[in-house]
Amino acid sequence: MNEDLKSGFKFLSQYIKNLSFDNPIVPQKLPHMIGKPEINVGVNVNGITIDKESNIFEVEINTKVEATKDGEVSFLAELTYASVVQLNKIDEENKSFVILVEIPRMLFPFVRRIIADTIRDGGFPPLYIEPIDFLKLYENNIRKN
Repeated sequence: MNEDLKSGFKFLSQYIKNLSFDNPIVPQKLPHMIGKPEINVGVNVNGITIDKESNIFEVEINTKVEATKDGEVSFLAELTYASVVQLNKIDEENKSFVILVEIPRMLFPFVRRIIADTIRDGGFPPLYIEPIDFLKLYENNIRKN
């Protein structure tokens, strides 16, 4: 098939843009001593135009995981994972869907692994974030605006 006729997107790069892990209870309380904390996960997706003429965009998945026990923060992990992508022959009305739903869906396994490894390296059992419904997140954001 001729390359010029294909539609879709191409990943040009993927990278950790920002990663932080706070472990405020150690060494006073070791992770195995605190019991099971309450865990809250927040995810947001951003699309940034890098080169409009070439249809090149940066897509970011911002993830925040906070664990608390008895009102005290056990750990806080924040990750911005990003990719530079080039869209090819995607209609203007479908660009935001591809940027904010399809690409994050493909990047999410990397986010999940980085978060799990970071939390494990912080002395806690690894946290495997449940799959994210990026379509629902997209639809909720459209309703808000």
